[in-house]
Amino acid sequence: MHEKFTALTPALYEYLVAHNPAPDGVLRELAAETAALGPISMMQIAVEQGVFLTFLARLLGARRAVEVGTFTGYSAISIARGLAPDGRLLCCDVNEEWTAIARRYFARAGLAERITLRIAPGSRRCARCPARPRSTSPSSTPTRRAIGRTTRSSCPASARGV
Repeated sequence: MHEKFTALTPALYEYLVAHNPAPDGVLRELAAETAALGPISMMQIAVEQGVFLTFLARLLGARRAVEVGTFTGYSAISIARGLAPDGRLLCCDVNEEWTAIARRYFARAGLAERITLRIAPGSRRCARCPARPRSTSPSSTPTRRAIGRTTRSSCPASARGV
């Protein structure tokens, strides 16, 4: 194991969970509905991962993001909540049954207008985006450009509202 690696021990996990905000009603109900799907529900991210995604999007000041594999929408809601006020999220998934659940919860979370869901393989969408997006501001850092500063003209997905 690498010397800088920190193992997620039960004690560290308990600390992490105790110091994160609890999910709101929308995410609790979504988690319960997803759990009712049976073993496939293991595809849903953990609560603390959702908190981290929100934090990360907010920290980076992301205005646009792409999610490949939306499932029932827990991670999409988490990402969208962390985006800038004018932020947009493009979600790609191939399963209409699971994403129907996601769409309902996007609306319940008040995010339906900020999230575009495409029923198509994410690889197809991502292949049309440039390897190095153009910055909308000359002072953007490389990380910020890669995360969410793609111009509308540089990516077909962006040209469609995301």
